[in-house]
Amino acid sequence: MVVVIVLVQVKVGTASAAFEAIQKVKDVQKVHMVTGPYDIIAYADIPVKAGFRKLVESIHDAPGVERTETCMSI
Repeated sequence: MVVVIVLVQVKVGTASAAFEAIQKVKDVQKVHMVTGPYDIIAYADIPVKAGFRKLVESIHDAPGVERTETCMSI
Protein backbone atom coordinates (compact mmCIF):
# COMPACT_ATOMS: atom_id res chain seq x y z
CA MET A 1 0.00 0.00 0.00
CA VAL A 2 1.26 3.47 -0.90
CA VAL A 3 0.17 6.44 1.23
CA VAL A 4 -0.41 9.65 -0.73
CA ILE A 5 -1.06 13.10 0.73
CA VAL A 6 -2.44 15.69 -1.68
CA LEU A 7 -2.37 19.40 -0.80
CA VAL A 8 -5.02 21.23 -2.83
CA GLN A 9 -5.57 24.90 -3.70
CA VAL A 10 -8.99 25.87 -5.05
CA LYS A 11 -10.61 28.96 -6.56
CA VAL A 12 -12.33 31.29 -4.10
CA GLY A 13 -15.83 30.08 -3.30
CA THR A 14 -15.35 26.51 -4.52
CA ALA A 15 -13.89 24.82 -1.42
CA SER A 16 -17.11 23.07 -0.40
CA ALA A 17 -17.80 21.69 -3.88
CA ALA A 18 -14.19 20.55 -4.26
CA PHE A 19 -14.26 18.95 -0.80
CA GLU A 20 -17.41 16.97 -1.64
CA ALA A 21 -16.01 15.77 -4.97
CA ILE A 22 -12.62 14.80 -3.54
CA GLN A 23 -14.31 12.74 -0.80
CA LYS A 24 -15.80 10.56 -3.56
CA VAL A 25 -12.49 9.90 -5.35
CA LYS A 26 -11.54 6.21 -5.32
CA ASP A 27 -8.87 5.35 -2.71
CA VAL A 28 -9.24 8.68 -0.82
CA GLN A 29 -9.51 7.84 2.88
CA LYS A 30 -9.76 11.27 4.55
CA VAL A 31 -10.29 14.85 3.41
CA HIS A 32 -9.88 17.99 5.52
CA MET A 33 -10.55 21.67 4.80
CA VAL A 34 -7.63 23.58 6.29
CA THR A 35 -6.28 27.10 6.73
CA GLY A 36 -2.98 28.29 5.30
CA PRO A 37 -1.56 28.19 1.78
CA TYR A 38 -3.71 25.15 0.88
CA ASP A 39 -7.48 24.79 1.15
CA ILE A 40 -7.88 21.02 1.30
CA ILE A 41 -5.70 18.09 2.30
CA ALA A 42 -6.61 14.62 1.04
CA TYR A 43 -5.14 11.35 2.29
CA ALA A 44 -5.27 8.29 0.04
CA ASP A 45 -4.06 4.71 0.11
CA ILE A 46 -3.35 3.31 -3.34
CA PRO A 47 -2.47 -0.35 -3.87
CA VAL A 48 0.50 0.36 -6.17
CA LYS A 49 2.44 3.41 -7.34
CA ALA A 50 1.02 2.91 -10.82
CA GLY A 51 -2.32 4.24 -9.52
CA PHE A 52 -0.77 7.57 -8.53
CA ARG A 53 -1.45 9.42 -11.78
CA LYS A 54 -5.12 8.39 -11.90
CA LEU A 55 -5.60 9.52 -8.30
CA VAL A 56 -4.12 12.96 -8.94
CA GLU A 57 -6.06 13.39 -12.20
CA SER A 58 -9.29 12.52 -10.38
CA ILE A 59 -8.59 15.16 -7.74
CA HIS A 60 -7.79 17.73 -10.44
CA ASP A 61 -11.22 17.00 -11.96
CA ALA A 62 -12.94 18.29 -8.79
CA PRO A 63 -14.66 21.67 -9.26
CA GLY A 64 -12.44 24.68 -8.62
CA VAL A 65 -9.14 22.84 -8.17
CA GLU A 66 -6.34 25.10 -9.38
CA ARG A 67 -3.19 23.44 -8.09
CA THR A 68 -2.02 20.42 -6.11
CA GLU A 69 1.16 19.40 -4.40
CA THR A 70 1.52 15.71 -3.72
CA CYS A 71 3.61 13.75 -1.23
CA MET A 72 3.99 9.98 -1.65
CA SER A 73 5.37 7.64 0.98
CA ILE A 74 8.54 5.80 0.02
